[in-house]
Amino acid sequence: VQDRAYWEVHIHEVVAELSSRLLVGMAANVLGSEVLLQELGATPRTFGVQLGAGGAAPLRAGDVVGVAYDQAVFPVSFNIWLNGTLLSTPLPRGLKGEQWPALYLAGCTVDWALGEEHWKFASSCPAGFSALMASRNVLGD
Repeated sequence: VQDRAYWEVHIHEVVAELSSRLLVGMAANVLGSEVLLQELGATPRTFGVQLGAGGAAPLRAGDVVGVAYDQAVFPVSFNIWLNGTLLSTPLPRGLKGEQWPALYLAGCTVDWALGEEHWKFASSCPAGFSALMASRNVLGD
């Protein structure tokens, strides 16, 4: 079980700075659902912070978005860094139970950097946090 995780999203291409958007956040694992086709936060059990058009910060090619999720505390915390600078973001809501990292993209191309070997701003990773671990079924079939 992992209560604290850090990962990065590397922005490779931004089609139009004024209209491109990235929502980075969390979503419950809802099998067979169309939830991830919608913006994060538009449906129950999802949460996202928008970067780019109308968001917390502009979005440009070459940017690195760092994300830290902590469900070891109550209420859960969700922090975002842009190129190593912590952003002011709204408090997460609706994040209960098992959560998965999630993205919503509009007009941009990104890479997930889930492992430490791919991080560009490892210094943003808070103490006590680590890269995402593979999910395991403890009970088995």
